[in-house]
Amino acid sequence: MKKQGRLILVIVLLLIVVIFSWLNVRNVTVSFGFTKVTMPLVILLVLAILIGAIIAASLSVSTIVSQKKKINELEKRLKANQTMRRTDASTTSTK
Repeated sequence: MKKQGRLILVIVLLLIVVIFSWLNVRNVTVSFGFTKVTMPLVILLVLAILIGAIIAASLSVSTIVSQKKKINELEKRLKANQTMRRTDASTTSTK
């Protein structure tokens, strides 16, 4: 059932993209200062979205790396605490 739901979602999204592309086939001119480029509006919009996604992903990488380091540090501390508790429990039970 999940696969059918995903398939329907993909088909609907593809249909939306096709309609969006069909409605935005008009050519636009983009000036970069030193040159001008003429391209369909839909391509310009897709490029802008992709560039934005790449920038967002690259900015989040540093946060992800620092969080992974913190998780590793906390896991090491947890293991050390568990080992210490086992040692304390075994010395207490032998007395």
